[in-house]
Amino acid sequence: MPKEQDSEGRSKIEIPKGSSVSYVLKVFNIPEEEAYIVLVNGRHAKKNVILLEGDEMFVFPAIVGG
Repeated sequence: MPKEQDSEGRSKIEIPKGSSVSYVLKVFNIPEEEAYIVLVNGRHAKKNVILLEGDEMFVFPAIVGG
């Protein structure tokens, strides 16, 4: 898992051409079921979306409370 993060907890990584959202989740050891919301370039994305150079991906867990 990449360790370098900026002050906002973001990491930059290089991935092989044709990699999907699922691939990046695996790189960061994030179980797919824990990635409740995934955004790519600010839009909701399914886990099979192929990422392109310069894309930004954000992952959010489910929020629970009472």
